[in-house]
Amino acid sequence: MNVSSLVLFPAGLLLLLVLCVQAKKNEAGVSPEDHGSRLRGLWKLHMRDALKAKGEFCFISIVNQQLLYCRVGIGYHLQILPGGSVGGVHKPTEFCEFSPHVFAMKHGVVGIRGVKSGLYLCMNRDGQAYGAEQFSDDCLLKENLEENHYTTYSSLSHPGLYLALSTKGELRKGNSVGRTQACTHFLPRKTP
Repeated sequence: MNVSSLVLFPAGLLLLLVLCVQAKKNEAGVSPEDHGSRLRGLWKLHMRDALKAKGEFCFISIVNQQLLYCRVGIGYHLQILPGGSVGGVHKPTEFCEFSPHVFAMKHGVVGIRGVKSGLYLCMNRDGQAYGAEQFSDDCLLKENLEENHYTTYSSLSHPGLYLALSTKGELRKGNSVGRTQACTHFLPRKTP
């Protein structure tokens, strides 16, 4: 039995079980739409666990949009502009909204995408962060929760390079900073 059969067999059993339960609930007056959304949720969980067991990337969709606040200087919100430039602004703009964790690749590895710009946050080997239309290995970021409850983001492809903002809200090169510096500390915030 190959791996795809192992993944699909439990999924098929789950689908059959859910359809049987749905038939009984329909007799009891439960709406099929409620059950359909539950079925989709169970399917996503099953596929995530199956892919995780194989060691492949797992894409998890999260609807909530967030801001990434950096505690350096007077405090800045990270933004990705449509031209691909990355920086910080004190008062959040529409380019500061992210869908971080649009995909959690592995435990502690994420991809970040600007909602308005549609660009992925990436970092090249020189430590320069930029926005890109196409997702690549440069867009894989390690997410670390620090002792002070802030989060640092470092390049998975280029170890030791951290996402950082200066005290003026400008982008700092990732090879000139370390994870203990305030300029690398970000706090995910809900959008207002």
